[in-house]
Amino acid sequence: MTSGEPPSDPEDWTDEQWIEWLKRTDAPDGEDVTRPVTAFGRIAHSSGGSVLGQAMLGMANAIYGRNDNEVVIVVDGGSQPDTDKPFAVHLDPDHPERSVVVFRSQRPDRPAGKSTRG
Repeated sequence: MTSGEPPSDPEDWTDEQWIEWLKRTDAPDGEDVTRPVTAFGRIAHSSGGSVLGQAMLGMANAIYGRNDNEVVIVVDGGSQPDTDKPFAVHLDPDHPERSVVVFRSQRPDRPAGKSTRG
């Protein structure tokens, strides 16, 4: 139905032709695809290779320090600031570490010295 190689334009083949080609490129039944086939693969997947790899990662951490990249999510909000909240958030998009949360000592709709308890 299809030739040995896929066409240069993927749209030339139907889904059935692609599935048939993918099935032909799969490993034959009974062949162990988890075993490394190269000398480097055998060394890298051995227990000695694993220990050496972990030792190299430890040396890199000791020399260069840990790479703790913290993910920072910045979202622009289009709403007006809420004055009824007991806090205000001031975000600095250029320098997120300078962002500030300010807590108000009283709500603005209540005069100072008045209690809400009856």
